[in-house]
Amino acid sequence: MLIKELSEIAEEVGLGNVDPVGITEVLVSHSQPLSKEVLYELAQQLTEQQKEDVHVGDRGTKELQVKNLTDVLSAIDMAAEKLRDVDPDWERSSVVKRGIRAMLHPYYEILQDKKKNQNT
Repeated sequence: MLIKELSEIAEEVGLGNVDPVGITEVLVSHSQPLSKEVLYELAQQLTEQQKEDVHVGDRGTKELQVKNLTDVLSAIDMAAEKLRDVDPDWERSSVVKRGIRAMLHPYYEILQDKKKNQNT
């Protein structure tokens, strides 16, 4: 019964006609304990994936372009100014603007560093 339901669900989500024998093999393989060799391989794969994830994270910072960062920060500043213009409570809108600038401080620092590096 479970195999038939899994096969129907697989077909519903677009996996096509899934072989019930294949489902059975997968279920049986997952019910057995893993050998030391398999655990070692999985640990190595996880370590490699974590290394790749770190490199992807590095790329994100390196790819921040001065123009893009400037455009985004300028748009946010303009939005905060507009809020200040339309809010009758000047103190509240000033607090909000300072809060926004404080939250974005890391990006302002990145922009400052990038501009400094461009000039050298």
